[in-house]
Amino acid sequence: MNKPPDILCIGSVLWDVIGRTASHMRVGSDVPGRIHRLPGGVAMNIAMTLVRFGLRPALLSALGRDVEGDELAAEAARMGMEVEHLYRSDDLPTDIYMAIEGANGLIARSRRAFARTGG
Repeated sequence: MNKPPDILCIGSVLWDVIGRTASHMRVGSDVPGRIHRLPGGVAMNIAMTLVRFGLRPALLSALGRDVEGDELAAEAARMGMEVEHLYRSDDLPTDIYMAIEGANGLIARSRRAFARTGG
């Protein structure tokens, strides 16, 4: 029998797609930079910190049954998290948060999220 996880992290698990530049920017600027895709979301961020402290967290969240969800679940497992409790939706995409950051801070952000019902 597998050892149970040390703690359960409940909440968002998504990809952070961050475009960064060392230049000062304003809306409409066209400057060189780099784009990074990193695991993110509140539950994932807490779980990554717990792994660094030597704990084995389990994630309870929802991911799409898409390429992004497959890669995110695999990355979480590779980092030492239990992913057996992730709900994989057949009809909703994996959440993605995107931001553009310049030397002067956050310029723009957007989030593609699961469709919500009721209000």
